[in-house]
Amino acid sequence: MFTSNTSTLVLLAKVGCLDFFLKISPFIEIPLQVEKEALFEEDSYYARLIYRLIQEGKIKVVQVDETKIKKIMSQFRLNVGEAAAYVLFDKKKHKAILTDDGELIKLCKLENIPFICAMAIIIRLFEKERLTKEETLNKLEELYKIGRYSEKLYEHFKLEVK
Repeated sequence: MFTSNTSTLVLLAKVGCLDFFLKISPFIEIPLQVEKEALFEEDSYYARLIYRLIQEGKIKVVQVDETKIKKIMSQFRLNVGEAAAYVLFDKKKHKAILTDDGELIKLCKLENIPFICAMAIIIRLFEKERLTKEETLNKLEELYKIGRYSEKLYEHFKLEVK
């Protein structure tokens, strides 16, 4: 099982891969704060998809201790969704945190917590033959355009496909 902040869920939904990912992985747990952020633009495609996946039980929403969230936010430059995902993470229960947030990634590295970004998930879908080479390259390009990825990171993941 994974936990996630908002960015990775939204990015995967926007490029049409969140459903594919949930077919090859265990379900995702998210804090209430992430649900609220993800469903903010309630009429958007991505929010409607995430809402449906929550209703189907593929994404489970759980309560996280507000005091712990505030403490983490006071110690690190994290927004509430990222802090809540960090607090929710349990090494015994979760394989990794799904995140594309630079500050949360830094904290994961500092704390030795596994993390996975949306581009890595696209590569995994390619490896599991859920996406063709052409589809994978197209999805990576879409993510590069809508995400905050460096060109170096984008080129790294493109090489994984070739």
